[in-house]
Amino acid sequence: MPAPSPSERRHGRVLRGEVEETVRKLLKEQFDAELREDIRFYLGGKNRVYAYKSCEFDEIASHKGIYFGTIERDGLRLSIEGSFIVGKIAKKNVVELDSESFGRWMSGGDIEASVKGYYIVKCGNYFAGCGKGNGRVLRNFVPKDRRVVFD
Repeated sequence: MPAPSPSERRHGRVLRGEVEETVRKLLKEQFDAELREDIRFYLGGKNRVYAYKSCEFDEIASHKGIYFGTIERDGLRLSIEGSFIVGKIAKKNVVELDSESFGRWMSGGDIEASVKGYYIVKCGNYFAGCGKGNGRVLRNFVPKDRRVVFD
């Protein structure tokens, strides 16, 4: 495998052959979580990570897996689906919200929290993606088309 170009090193791009190793390492570091070995990962455009399990239809599938998260310069930002997969086994960096704060989160609002880095957001048994804390606020990454509007 060729060495990463200066641009890839500068922008923190993960090479396609290193995706499995990188994602598993980030999950362990950030959330102290280890997923089963039959869950595989591949890297799409814009450093988006997709998770899948191999099956007999792999040869004919036009797209395999679900959007799991994005590899950012400072860590792995999980999608809502990624937070469901990892959240059940995560031992750290999980924020539990009350129902009022959770409603605000699902509406696209940020939450006051004295945390730093990427955190899985949950309310009860429901996981709602990942936010990034700066020590004062947990920034919301719920996409606009998945937000809930309350009257």
